[in-house]
Amino acid sequence: MRRAVIVAGDLGAGVDPEMGRRIALVAQKLRVPVLADPLSGARTGAAAVAHYDLVLRDRETASALAPDLVLRFGDLPTSKPLRQWIAGLDQAEHVAFTAFESWSDPASRVGTRVVQDYGASLDALAQMAPDYSEWLDRWTSADSTVAHAIAEPLMGAGLSEPAVATALGQFLPARATLFVAASMPIRDVEEFVPVLAEPPRVLANRGANGIDGTVSSAFGVAAVSEGPVVLLTGDVTLAHDIGGLLAAVRTGLKLTIVLINNDGGGIFNFLPVATQTDVFEPQIATPTGLDFSKAAALFGIEHHAVADLDGFAAALMTALASERSTVIEVFTERVANRELHAAVEAAALAALRG
Repeated sequence: MRRAVIVAGDLGAGVDPEMGRRIALVAQKLRVPVLADPLSGARTGAAAVAHYDLVLRDRETASALAPDLVLRFGDLPTSKPLRQWIAGLDQAEHVAFTAFESWSDPASRVGTRVVQDYGASLDALAQMAPDYSEWLDRWTSADSTVAHAIAEPLMGAGLSEPAVATALGQFLPARATLFVAASMPIRDVEEFVPVLAEPPRVLANRGANGIDGTVSSAFGVAAVSEGPVVLLTGDVTLAHDIGGLLAAVRTGLKLTIVLINNDGGGIFNFLPVATQTDVFEPQIATPTGLDFSKAAALFGIEHHAVADLDGFAAALMTALASERSTVIEVFTERVANRELHAAVEAAALAALRG
């Protein structure tokens, strides 16, 4: 096999949840780096690259890691740097493996499409032999460099939005399901959750109206899951489906809700419009000003506000052991979150260039 990368995204509804792990095992056997969105279930094993979003932001590194062959499974991950990098690989061969008639190819790079059960495609790939033994090492070295570089700014920030996403990936057992809201939560999970030996299952709603019905969707997952279900959401998303909390009383279902409350749409602070202070707050950021402890009380749900990482870990363990639904509220600041992401990116780029 030539210098190849596997890109794995959401594999689609009805696919065996273990298929992501099979992708990871085949990649490990072939020594092919796998750039896996947590939604794929393939961010595990020795071939997984967790921090591709940051690695590919450095142009020189991204160019040096350009493959000859791109093997895609499922939807494309959310990462904008990854999508832009794939779109620029005009000299590579792109093969899309899908179990459905639809496929994701916004840059029109796919030259070959294989429509069959993912398992059959993986069985065929597993018979191939790698011929570039140092290729995976170059990717994992860059990933390790970034992981070490960003540890300092993340630790210095204490209880932050990236820290919460990372902690959920690490603390939740493999039998748990992490349901992730759109906007910043799904991006933080993709950017910061490391490679794990036994990751929890990760699900999310995607699409143009990705925040609508998030709470109800998470309760739906809880209705059919054997293990605990945790929803990671922002305050605007929770406000959009606050009536969905009624399911805790009406159905008796248990859901742990980790609420990132930065009083508005934090993702919009990453846009140029954030500098337009006269209109940004009321028209774009749309702060809710809601007291979610009262909302929790209204719907008979436990509520814990936490101030540090130790408190968050303790509240999470308590919520998972409880028989009732729980809201764990983490208060953050949108501007500080934007600055932390900028500091993390700067640290990653400095390390890669050094």
